[in-house]
Amino acid sequence: MSGAVPVWFDALHIGDVTVAEDGSLSFRYAARWLATRGAFALSLTIPLADTSYPSEIISPWLANLLPEEEQLQILTRSLGLDRADTLAVLAEIGGDTAGALSFGSPADRSAWAWTPLTDLYAVADPQEALERHFEDLGRRPFLVGEEGVRQSLAGGQKKSALAVLSPDGTPVLRLPQPGDVLAIPRDGAPSTIIVKPDNPNLPGITENEVFCLHLAQAIGIAAAETTVLTTGKRTAICALRYDRRVGRTGQLQRVHQEDFAQANSIPPGRKYQRGTIAGPDLRTLLATGHSLPPTDALALLDQVIFNILVANTDAHAKNYSILLPVGGEPRLAPLYDVSTVLPWPHVTRYFAQNLAGKRRQPEAMAGRHWDIIARDMGYRPTDLRQRVQELVDAMVANRVRVAGAVASLPGVTSGYVEQAAELIEANALRIAGRLG
Repeated sequence: MSGAVPVWFDALHIGDVTVAEDGSLSFRYAARWLATRGAFALSLTIPLADTSYPSEIISPWLANLLPEEEQLQILTRSLGLDRADTLAVLAEIGGDTAGALSFGSPADRSAWAWTPLTDLYAVADPQEALERHFEDLGRRPFLVGEEGVRQSLAGGQKKSALAVLSPDGTPVLRLPQPGDVLAIPRDGAPSTIIVKPDNPNLPGITENEVFCLHLAQAIGIAAAETTVLTTGKRTAICALRYDRRVGRTGQLQRVHQEDFAQANSIPPGRKYQRGTIAGPDLRTLLATGHSLPPTDALALLDQVIFNILVANTDAHAKNYSILLPVGGEPRLAPLYDVSTVLPWPHVTRYFAQNLAGKRRQPEAMAGRHWDIIARDMGYRPTDLRQRVQELVDAMVANRVRVAGAVASLPGVTSGYVEQAAELIEANALRIAGRLG
C-alpha cells in the first residue's frame, strides 16, 4: 500500500481511504466507528460493515465531493495536483464538504474560527467585501491556499461556503439578517450558507432560482431556504445549508448527506442521461427513493414533477440528495438548484433524463407519458395525473404572491422575477392541458 487518508466526523475517526500501488482506492470503516452508537454510513452503497469497499464504489463517491470543469482545473493547478487524483485533492481541501465529513485531519471544535469578509479584505463596507470575495473566487476557487481554509463543493458554478455571524460574532444557522456578518470558516469550522454569484451568461439566474425555490416551498415541497444578496454591482443566490443543524448545546453540527450520483456509484461526469456513456435514467433516480420512508419516496416524485413543470432541464442526478443523520434512517433532502431554462434560448430544452423512454422537452409531456412513468414505478396512472394537476393548480394559485415576495428582496430586478413566473406558469398550464 502506498498510503491512506483518514475520514473524520468532527473528531471521530470513521475509516480510511487506502491507495494501492496501482492507484486504485478502497475504503474500510474503523472498528471503533462500527461500534459507535448512532454511527451513520457514508453512503447507501457503503453500508456499515467490517469489509473493504473497492475502488468502483468509493472512487465515484469521492469524486462527487469535488468541483467540476473550470473550477476543478483552476483549483488543482493552484495545488500543483493532477485533477484526476481525487483523494489527494480532498486531502488538501476536504475540511468542509457537502455533508458531515472531513478528510485528512479531524475538525477540532476548540480551534474553529470565522473571519469576517470585511477583515479578510480589509474594507469597512460589507458589500464591497462581498464583491471582492466574488472576484477572488475566479482566481482561487474556495479560497484555495488561504491559511486554515479547506473547503469543497460540487458543481461547475462559482460558489462559496460562508458562515453567518450574529452582530456579537456568534455563528448562527439562518439566512443573513440586517446586522449579521458574512465570514470565512477556518480551521475546520462549518459553513452555514452557500453563495452563488450571478452569471452573465444566464441573465436573471439569481431571481430565477430564488423564485423557483420559494414557489416550491409555497406549494408544500420542502426546498432549501434562499434569499438574494447584493454587492451593489451584482447579485448572488444565498442558500441556507440544510446539512447543518444546531445541537443541544447551541453549537453548529454537520449532518451527513449524499447526492443521487453518489448513492448510485455514478461519477460526476455521468450525472446526465446523455452522451455515449449515459448516466442514471429517471427510473433509477426514482428507485433510489425505495431506500427512504414511503412519504419521502412520494416527496421525491413531487420533486421530479416540479422540475418538469418549471422546465428545470438541468435536474441531473446530483440535484437530488439524501440525508443520512446520526442514529436516524435515510431521509430525502430538500429540493435545491432549481431554475427554469425558459428565459434562455441558448440553454438546452431537453430534460436531464429521458421522459417516458425518450429524450423530451418538458412541455412535450402528455398524459400517456406520465402513465408510462407511473407504471414503471408501480403507481396508478390516474393517481400520478391527479398529482401533476394538483401541483399545477397550487403553482398557479401561489404565483402572484411568491413573485411579489421575491421581487421585494433587496437588489432584485423585478422584471426577471416576473419573466420567470410567467414562463413557468405557461409551461405548467401547457403540461396540465395535455394530461387528457
